[in-house]
Amino acid sequence: MEEFRKKLRTKIILCRILAASLLIALIVLQVLVHRGVLRGETNMGFFVGGITVLIMNIMRMKKAVKDDAALKQWYVRNTDERTIAVQQKAGNFASLLTLFLLCIAAIAASYINNTVYWTLGAAMGVYLLVYLGSLVYYNKKM
Repeated sequence: MEEFRKKLRTKIILCRILAASLLIALIVLQVLVHRGVLRGETNMGFFVGGITVLIMNIMRMKKAVKDDAALKQWYVRNTDERTIAVQQKAGNFASLLTLFLLCIAAIAASYINNTVYWTLGAAMGVYLLVYLGSLVYYNKKM
């Protein structure tokens, strides 16, 4: 259980680094907007939402690190074989559905706007490469 506690502490540190990075990016973008270098919105909601979710996760993980019962519950939830299998199946389905929807969107966009068509095609290509790369990696790993 101590090994899992160390993993949670590492995740807490990584979440703190990510939250600090998002905060710094938000501040830099806001300064650039106020100086007139950038125009329009800087997606403030995205950054604030991301920071909020990270802080909430950090608080939950800190509680689990301090409390043995919460740590055990967190451990069971993250290592249960059934839960892992369900997550893998759902992730595979979501990936294939996303590829299918990107394909349909690219076909529809080809009749409307050529730039959107090529952008969706590129996104679909990158997504497909990542998906196939992860399949090859995990097939070799297991």
